Amino acid sequence: MRMKILIIGSKGMLGTDIVSEISKTENEVIGWDISDIDITKEEDMSKIEKESPSIIINCAAYTDVDKAEEERERCCSINVTGVKNLVDICKKLNIPLIQISTDYVFNGEKEGYDEDNKKNPINSYGQTKAEGEDLIIDNLKKYYIIRTAWLFGKNGKNFVETMLKLFKEKEEIKVVDDQVGCPTYTKDLAKAIINLIEKDYGIYHITNSGKCSWFEFAEEIKRLTTSNCIIHPCKTKEFPRPAKRPKFSILNNNKIENLQDWKDSLQEYLKI
Repeated sequence: MRMKILIIGSKGMLGTDIVSEISKTENEVIGWDISDIDITKEEDMSKIEKESPSIIINCAAYTDVDKAEEERERCCSINVTGVKNLVDICKKLNIPLIQISTDYVFNGEKEGYDEDNKKNPINSYGQTKAEGEDLIIDNLKKYYIIRTAWLFGKNGKNFVETMLKLFKEKEEIKVVDDQVGCPTYTKDLAKAIINLIEKDYGIYHITNSGKCSWFEFAEEIKRLTTSNCIIHPCKTKEFPRPAKRPKFSILNNNKIENLQDWKDSLQEYLKI
């Protein structure tokens, strides 16, 4: 059945790829960004009601992890109040909500998290994303919560682009080697999200296969770009940040087919 799919946050790194992938299907795609709708404003929900979509994919979020520690109210407004408004309109229209969430809802003390593991965030960003998840779970029957991690893609700032820039500017850099996660290519994630619409409602963990530290991630980027920059491993404590980071951000995928290895996706990304 042909669906009308509304993407909120359509100009972001993930949202852009989702719009692109849906455009290849028979479904109608509507892409809205901040200039089209402010999810923190309850009165803006009437725009969604007027459009009458079949499903909403919410890619809009406050994602500046460090700044969230000092801008807790703004972060909460987008990640909690905004989600509540979307929950209310989805409930009213009786349509599903796909919410993009994060590995940061966990504290990183385990070497891998299942979909049903208890949430225990250690920073403000993670706390607001966890609260947003709870609002959805407590109030909707039709929902997909997609936790993902370490995103990179061609339509936004990301670790790969930061490294490429530093490789050109510096002869030597330091990168932390005691935080481990699953790098995820937004193009792969976008395809998986579209396929998910045919699955059962619930919580899903979707990342590329494999795992690495930020240092190992940087080393692979260097290898593929033949940079001469020297990368030194270091510890998180050497770079104090306002927000704590989980040591292990590995999300176990127990529900759907695994995506390709992150190294293969990185190679594809760098060829773009």
